[in-house]
Amino acid sequence: MNLVRALCTVEGPRVVMFRCIAFCIAAATAVSACAPSGPRAPATNEPAPRPDARWVGTGLRGPDLPHWPMFRHDAGRSGRNGVARANPPSLFWTFATGGEIWSSAAIGIDGTVYVGSLDGRIYAIDASGNLRWAYQAFGPFWSSPAVAGDGTVYAASVDRHLYALRQGTVKWALQLGNCSFSSPLLAQDGTVYVGSNDRMLHAVGHDGKLRFSTAIGGGVSSSPSLGADGTLYVGSDNRSLVTVAAGSPVARFATGGPVRSSAAVGSDGTIYFGSSDGALYAVLPSGRLKWRASTGSAIHSSPALGKDGAVFVGSGDSRLYAFNADGTVRWTFAAGGPIDSSPALAADGSIYVGSSDGMLYALDAQGNVKWSFKTGGGIEASPAIGPEGEIVVGSRDGSIYAFR
Repeated sequence: MNLVRALCTVEGPRVVMFRCIAFCIAAATAVSACAPSGPRAPATNEPAPRPDARWVGTGLRGPDLPHWPMFRHDAGRSGRNGVARANPPSLFWTFATGGEIWSSAAIGIDGTVYVGSLDGRIYAIDASGNLRWAYQAFGPFWSSPAVAGDGTVYAASVDRHLYALRQGTVKWALQLGNCSFSSPLLAQDGTVYVGSNDRMLHAVGHDGKLRFSTAIGGGVSSSPSLGADGTLYVGSDNRSLVTVAAGSPVARFATGGPVRSSAAVGSDGTIYFGSSDGALYAVLPSGRLKWRASTGSAIHSSPALGKDGAVFVGSGDSRLYAFNADGTVRWTFAAGGPIDSSPALAADGSIYVGSSDGMLYALDAQGNVKWSFKTGGGIEASPAIGPEGEIVVGSRDGSIYAFR
């Protein structure tokens, strides 16, 4: 991933071109940030599932979402769903793609799973594990798609495009200034927010028209978050979390390293995020530090917020941390490898998280292992919890796994 990030710089076009050529020679994947600008045709074009009337629209309807329509579940990036399995789940299906999966799945109200792969495709897989459609772009998808109530899927690629797809067909494709590792945020009014390595945060209408682009000061690998008052929060590689209001940066909170963790916004407005400096930060809406808690390594995982005020986050030191509302450590769980995957919380208190050791772990509220499952590769993606309590996660072995 570091090699790909190195290509996605804001240098001049000649430098980027030579970097892209070097990458194509060095890597098996024929992808670069210098891909042509036109969208490709879909691999298949099957009928779309009938939408649920409660969720039809360009954006999201209602504050409580029983499905998982985007990275970290909701616009505040809570990482929590209000459903859970009644019984311990077992492996229900697997689906193999043509490349590693770093993208975290989105799950529609009907259980359809949407996920990107490093093979350059976005896949739509039905609740039984069958392919509905696949769309081939010009570059890999590292970030996670978002699905609106009308079935439109938004996804950003290393090929410098933000795509809007419906039934595997392009509705529109907006060219960004550089490649994107940022997962689109879908707001209730249908606006899509996404960051890019052009050092910009972009706001795009559901019609594909650019509403604004605002300079963040560094590459944006994190995914933007939205507060209840409409304020946006986004991490930057220039070692800060940036607050954006009315389309303009209004505050910047500095840390000791790049911020690639996506912020989670609490019910009281507190913003929680990790930094490559190894710390988890809790910052008040005023911009004042509430508390800072250190881990043993860089934090690329995005925090999940429990209903009781607990905050859960993974670290490169191979531990999952549970912090109390005051920033003190409640417990830690040691995995067999770094945890860049972001934890997902279910209604029964279960915590699901992956690790580079290839394991998906299911923990109880006290940090004890309830069950685990070994995949064929490291898990960098974050688990998602669907409307029936199903757990879905992708692996670097190229497959996506569904448990129910």
